[in-house]
Amino acid sequence: MNRRQLLSAASGLVLTAGLATGSLAEEGAPVSGGTLNVGFISDLRTMNPLESTQWTERQVLFLMFDRLVDLNPDFSLKPGLAESWEFENDGARVILNLRSGVRFHDGTPFNAEAVKWNLDTRLDPEGNSSQRRQLEGVIDSVEVVDDLTVAINLSSPYPPLLSLFADRAGLMASPAAAEKYGEDIGSHPVGTGPFKLDEWTRGATLTVSRYEDFWQDDMPYLDAVTFHDIPSNVVGIQRMTIGELDYIGQLTPLDTKLAEASPDIKLVPSAGGLWYSLQWKWDSEPYSNPDLRRAVAHALNRDRINEILWEGQGSVSDGFVPEGLWWTPTDLKHYEYDPDKARQILEEAGLVGTELQLAAPSGDALRRLAELAHEDLNAIGLDVKLEPVPQSEYYAKTVAGEIRFTPMRWTQRADPDGLIQYLFASDGTANSSKYSNEQVDEWIYEARVLTDQEKRQELYNKVQRQISEDLPYMPIGFSREFSALRTEVHGYTPMPDLIPRYRFFWKEE
Repeated sequence: MNRRQLLSAASGLVLTAGLATGSLAEEGAPVSGGTLNVGFISDLRTMNPLESTQWTERQVLFLMFDRLVDLNPDFSLKPGLAESWEFENDGARVILNLRSGVRFHDGTPFNAEAVKWNLDTRLDPEGNSSQRRQLEGVIDSVEVVDDLTVAINLSSPYPPLLSLFADRAGLMASPAAAEKYGEDIGSHPVGTGPFKLDEWTRGATLTVSRYEDFWQDDMPYLDAVTFHDIPSNVVGIQRMTIGELDYIGQLTPLDTKLAEASPDIKLVPSAGGLWYSLQWKWDSEPYSNPDLRRAVAHALNRDRINEILWEGQGSVSDGFVPEGLWWTPTDLKHYEYDPDKARQILEEAGLVGTELQLAAPSGDALRRLAELAHEDLNAIGLDVKLEPVPQSEYYAKTVAGEIRFTPMRWTQRADPDGLIQYLFASDGTANSSKYSNEQVDEWIYEARVLTDQEKRQELYNKVQRQISEDLPYMPIGFSREFSALRTEVHGYTPMPDLIPRYRFFWKEE
């Protein structure tokens, strides 16, 4: 394996036609100034990137922190805080050449020592990093070569490493700030990004303001970004109509109806969609019973769910990977909508009348999915009760095992290992379903260190086929979503991970 092969494997992570997108055409040159007001259904819990797990946290973190590696709109890699990288020792050693002249918001320098601290802290078994399981077993040690050069020694070649550095694992935080604030660092984030935290009123608003010493010339354009918690997208659109908000994302086709009536709002389709499913705690009764899982799978009218949630514009799927990726699977187990078959399975297994508690998060789409699933499952003889839960709490409660049956959604990552190992390996960081299959683990850990894409594809096919048999999640499909922007807002480019890059936004005067 030569350096060119490694570079191709590590940085050729390009989405093909199924999710490809380009920049939006904008008229006129960007202008500086103004505050962008964003409405979102918040689940913010911490602004510490080393411990972050919540979906909406990345939208804010990507403003205050820079990543070692960045992404293009097609998911290919580009330089971030690391200006370039090289592979040595047949891929078992990665050299990062860091950007010079970068300082954290507290004035301390970003350098090789800071990178080493960030990675070592993530790997600390006594720490609480949400990324530890992604990195342990991959990184053996981190060396400071000189002030702007870091060497990362790997246990074996690991092509997806750079794609991990393009997400949370690559967000660089100030070591000095961590020492100063200790356990309260999640309320005092200090990064190198174009914005720094100004004020956070939990449950209401969070404001970041321009960092004047940002390393990229003439950036950012905005003076500030304020995030407003909204109870629903409908309320958000109403506030946008009267000028209180400038941007709202993750709108369903139904949500867009109100926006379409306003001449001051433009709608932009997202690049791809979120993967929606029903998730259960796979290792606990009654969800550990494969007959219950099969009955639920046949009971769900996924075409109807698509029609109601996304006006038929989404796509029903038997797996968690959309069309158009090199790791898109083939020949997955298909569970056709057949309520009679579902009832028969329950009767033969003695499961008629089984009581289930299905979480109904307060966010619009998840709540609607829970309500539709509730109808389908009760219709086959299950006794399903909806349990309302705040959007800001449902994922943390799922991870803690307090919620055992819930609608769930995920975005794609730039490399299949980023989601597959994360969710489905027995020791995966986000394996809140507690799914465990030794053969699947073996395939996952074999695939993640290979550089031959065809061999990786073959293994990921096996993984996904087995998962479709075991059903730790019941796939629903991929959403059709839109972003709404006031007409004076520019600079938005849809990204396949569905995280808006607000640092590039600007507003007309």
